[in-house]
Amino acid sequence: MSKQGIVMVATLVAAAGAGFAAYKYIYSGESNAGDLAGVIPADAYMAAYISNEPEAWEKLKKFGTPTAQNIITTQITEAQQRFLDQTKMDFSKDIQPWVGNTMMAILPSSDGRANKPQVLIAIGIKDKLKALDFANKLKAQSKDPVKKFDYKGIEITDTGKGSSETFTAIVNDRLVVAPEQKTIESAIDTAQGKPSLASKAGNDWFKADTLGLKQPIAAFYVPDYLTAVQEMLKSGKTPVTLDPATMTQLKKIQSFGGGIAIDDAGIRMKLVAKTDGTTLNLPTTSAKAVSSFPSDTFMVAGGTGLSQIWTEVNKIAAAQPTTQEGLNQMRQSFTQSTQLDLDKDIFGWMGGDYTLGMMPVSSGITAAAGFGGALTIDSTDRAVTDNTMTKLVDLAKTSGFSVDRRQVGSVQISDVKAPAGQGTLFSYGWLSDKSMLLAVGDGLVEKIAQPSGESLDRSPNYTTALSSMSAQKQSYAYIDLEKVLGLYTSKVGTVAGRTIPPDVNAILTSIQGLGVSSAQPDKNTSQVEILLTLKPATN
Repeated sequence: MSKQGIVMVATLVAAAGAGFAAYKYIYSGESNAGDLAGVIPADAYMAAYISNEPEAWEKLKKFGTPTAQNIITTQITEAQQRFLDQTKMDFSKDIQPWVGNTMMAILPSSDGRANKPQVLIAIGIKDKLKALDFANKLKAQSKDPVKKFDYKGIEITDTGKGSSETFTAIVNDRLVVAPEQKTIESAIDTAQGKPSLASKAGNDWFKADTLGLKQPIAAFYVPDYLTAVQEMLKSGKTPVTLDPATMTQLKKIQSFGGGIAIDDAGIRMKLVAKTDGTTLNLPTTSAKAVSSFPSDTFMVAGGTGLSQIWTEVNKIAAAQPTTQEGLNQMRQSFTQSTQLDLDKDIFGWMGGDYTLGMMPVSSGITAAAGFGGALTIDSTDRAVTDNTMTKLVDLAKTSGFSVDRRQVGSVQISDVKAPAGQGTLFSYGWLSDKSMLLAVGDGLVEKIAQPSGESLDRSPNYTTALSSMSAQKQSYAYIDLEKVLGLYTSKVGTVAGRTIPPDVNAILTSIQGLGVSSAQPDKNTSQVEILLTLKPATN
């Protein structure tokens, strides 16, 4: 084997995973994530999985322009060829036919050295003859000695020497690869009955519904989050020891995982954390305010409970003197410059839903940027909110700003205007007894306080990005990439004299938008879902 050893095998595996996305979608590996985890020892603290199932990748062909598809295919082909130049082998003939689904795991060092974690790769073999042919070709090109020996009835092959030494074995139709003999022996022991990552007590990451993704193309698993963090910190050149306060927070997360899948809307990712039940549990957001935003809103983010989040931040900071000192300094600076109390006058009343949206504008103080922003936020104490806004307006007046009041529909709006006719800095008013609107940008107040036309929540692009996610959202975000690119081209790119490179533009123009949401299905589970919506394929 070449001097790249374990790195070479890992790269081949990664290339195989990417190759199935752009090539023929042929054959089907028989080893799913749970099967591969069956040869991974139970003390593995991290594992990653790549699927080479043709059905999992097939839907990619439904999206993007021919130009974008050709760019991706070309880049993958060139990357594969650059790697294989030294081996004089062909990816599609020598590697793709036999490589099945793959798992790479990180384990503690076999000799107890804290700074030397071990890598173990398990590869499903779809075609034993092709795999043997590949191994023979690689062996023929190697100048390093090849040794073979038996361990519990399994033949282990030892190639290379020194830092490039690599051990391989065939275990239950899986190729296992590692840089240490003991790691391979541990995989064999696991396959023959010792506890595995898949059978570890309390580990349900390999159940089909844990991530909630249909046919994931890739996934990762951190079955013991605290151990994983500690091992990673110890493996660096300068080991890091966590302080007690940080340890307390990390212990709240018991395990962590995520995956990526391709579905009818685009590319979907889910991140799931299993906790001890003591993490902050925010109420769900109704997201009703989105119906007040117009369909030309190109970016929106919302959630609930800013006051609860602020309280939790302070609670965590109290156990960390440096962080606490920084927060105290921020409070003092804020009070000195605004005469407002950050805890009471700002975050104290922000316990309800909030929605922030960005929309195009063509006039006013933000015209040069081409967009403005509007925030709706539900107050839990209107009197305190009014007092806060009064103090802010009084502060603005001391700097030469003025305030005009007007009626927009049923809403009384206050416009805070810059001196010398420079335009309105911001506007605010009460949309209802508890919901306040703040806007920066001409015309945005009218769009929200007196809406006309289609609302954002009825936009097909918005609903595609978010409607398939959990209805019990704690927060959410949406970006219409098509509108953002249009704004960049017409405003930012023109002013800065910058254009998007053709290859990058071809990829970006194949993307419609991005949806993100967070939820807490139960007190022990937190999840984030991300959907990159793609445009249908064109001829």
